[in-house]
Amino acid sequence: MLRQLVAEGRLERRAGRYRLRREDTLREGVLQPSRPGPDGAVVVEDDGTRWRLADAGAGRPGDRVLLDPGAGGSRGRAELVRVVEGSRPELVGIITTDPLGATVVPYRDEGPSSVRVRRGDLGAAREGDWVVVAPARRPWMRVVEVLGPPGSPEADFRAVVWRHRIPVAFPDAVQEEASRLEAGLDPREIARRVDLRQRCFVTIDPANARDHDDAVLVERQAEDGWRLWVAIADVSHYVPEGSALDREALRRGNSVYFPDRAVPMLPERLSGELCSLRPEVDRLALVVELEFDGGAAVRRRAFYPAVIRSRRRLSYEQAAAVMEGGAPSQDPLEVALGELAQLGRRLVRRRFAAGSIDFDLPAAEIVLGDDGHPVDIVEAPRSVAHRAIEEAMLAANRAVAEWLEAAEVPTLYRVHEPPRPEDLEGLRDLLASFGLLEARRQAPAAPAEIARAIQRVAGRPEERLVNLVALRSMRQARYAPRNAGHFALAFGTYTHFTSPIRRYADLVVHRALRDWLDAGAEARRRAGGRAAALTGVAARLSLLERVAMEAEREAVELKKCAFMARRLGEEFDGTITGIARHGFYVTLDAVFVEGRVHVGSLRGYATLDERAYALVIAATGERFRLGDRVRVLVERVDPARAWIDFSLLRRLPAEPPRPGPDS
Repeated sequence: MLRQLVAEGRLERRAGRYRLRREDTLREGVLQPSRPGPDGAVVVEDDGTRWRLADAGAGRPGDRVLLDPGAGGSRGRAELVRVVEGSRPELVGIITTDPLGATVVPYRDEGPSSVRVRRGDLGAAREGDWVVVAPARRPWMRVVEVLGPPGSPEADFRAVVWRHRIPVAFPDAVQEEASRLEAGLDPREIARRVDLRQRCFVTIDPANARDHDDAVLVERQAEDGWRLWVAIADVSHYVPEGSALDREALRRGNSVYFPDRAVPMLPERLSGELCSLRPEVDRLALVVELEFDGGAAVRRRAFYPAVIRSRRRLSYEQAAAVMEGGAPSQDPLEVALGELAQLGRRLVRRRFAAGSIDFDLPAAEIVLGDDGHPVDIVEAPRSVAHRAIEEAMLAANRAVAEWLEAAEVPTLYRVHEPPRPEDLEGLRDLLASFGLLEARRQAPAAPAEIARAIQRVAGRPEERLVNLVALRSMRQARYAPRNAGHFALAFGTYTHFTSPIRRYADLVVHRALRDWLDAGAEARRRAGGRAAALTGVAARLSLLERVAMEAEREAVELKKCAFMARRLGEEFDGTITGIARHGFYVTLDAVFVEGRVHVGSLRGYATLDERAYALVIAATGERFRLGDRVRVLVERVDPARAWIDFSLLRRLPAEPPRPGPDS
């Protein structure tokens, strides 16, 4: 079967193992021991192809590495993108002591299954601590740093960045280059830009946002319609192509956001200062100006460099309170927020009517105490302000993409191909089993058909399952130098433009737009030179985006483990939100945490009824279905694998009891 899948091109064989076929343009090989000479390091692919690297970075001889052949600058040269697999001088894991010393199990079983430490090399490590170990006399390791117990913010952070090889500290050359940037704005630069400092821009972000690179303004037009300005920090002004700042930003690809901190793509000098749209401070921006008719269709668009001055920095909660206030106001800021909400609602309606799919999966928000430990976990709110800003950014991204494509300016697109036929067929069967589809048709499901099904399932017990299966049936969105449309959004053309502080792809798009705005020979030369490298850049950024998403998800899971570890033995009410062969998953009422009830803890042998999405106890016929209410006991928390295990205590009535007036 494996050989057949290889012949069909669905799998590939590398280093004696099988895996999904790589669909990007990156190449994989083994880093060879370095030799004296001008050629630098050498990487050899499995088929014998050799690549020369000017800089091996964090790679060590024997590592399997990913290469970007398009970034090497000449034939036979490539640039290292990421170490895929290989030995590392240090290992992060949880320590278990015994009379002879200790065993360290790497975080998430990354690397060897376990390593041994002699008693004399334990240092101050205690049972259950996160530790960093380094090689001692083979086969032993030694503790070189004690990070603390699982759940401590620094220890959990270090474990995640170690596993995903995320660079944290900036090289000295990058910090030095950032420190030389001038804080004030050159009057000559201001004179070259459209001056929007008198307009009432506002930034709206999460309360704990670490960067603020977009500001918005909406005005009602005399005739039916609106005028929207989306101002984005002009990072391209401060980060020249090929500079140390630029190379480091490309190496990182994007910022990585954890519940208690961020690993930024750009140094604080840029991300938190020069390119942060602070209130009442003049800032350089690239602006998308869109004019909409009453139905929220774009009737005019313009793009230009500007200087702006944000009036206020609002959290989503503050903005939503104004938008939902209802009472008329004469305050220009409040009027603008009201119009933003109105336009946002029209844009949502128009997008959904066109078949855009909205995966409204609930997300956890970690509430942290002053010491960085979680004190509560709640479902992240999604207010009218969230929706309005999202729609404004979607409109700006789409407008830039359509303009650059029409002008034939080389750039990066955000593409999302339709699902594979077999995945779409499975999704169609699931939707049909819940009565969410119209009559069966031979043609593949269109985005609008899936979107309507997802809208119908809202509020039903199977809502979360349908959203998850629909999401998993989709291909991953990615970056590409050629437009292929965006299936989920139902947009023919789309890109990322609105977050250049935290996504390198947006910085590439900013430079493309600036080239078009400059419209000179030098700008055309820059655009042409950039086009050849876009394929490799797209593959690199798509890969690094997935790495960041996995790291961010793990960080949230570790915070959940830290929170629930203090509640071992406690009882909670909850709802079954997932069913699998190995058990069912329960989301608690009191805190937004999901844990597993393993089939082994149930009374009797259980089988999965795939059609009904239920676990059935064979001897009694008892069924556990999506939406069932249960009471569970917190049984076990495993931070090294991010598992939370519950045991079933009893079933509960179908509906949770309504809170009384005094509760």
